[in-house]
Amino acid sequence: MYWRDEAALIREEKRVKPNGYKETVKTRREVFANKKTATRSEFYTAKQAGDKIALVLEVRGADYQEETLVEYEGRLYEVVRAYTESGETYELNCKEAQEPPETAQEGPDKEGEG
Repeated sequence: MYWRDEAALIREEKRVKPNGYKETVKTRREVFANKKTATRSEFYTAKQAGDKIALVLEVRGADYQEETLVEYEGRLYEVVRAYTESGETYELNCKEAQEPPETAQEGPDKEGEG
């Protein structure tokens, strides 16, 4: 493969601000990838679980750090499954992600909630 496609791997972390409100911090990294086609078994396995595989990307193992979101060609995807045999490359099976409204604000963190 040529590693000529570009994608952004996005990690989401929830933090509690000093005022007690939660915030979601996104960390984004640009990586090179190969776009692949979902195999028949991957497609049907995901469908049985209620997901639809919309994108399969191959990324280098050194680039992937268990991110849960991928942006590819301006669209946001959620990683459903990350598969590797040797650790050198990962195959990311992704479904289209639903973006939360930007105006939503979460309440203060209560005792015992995470």
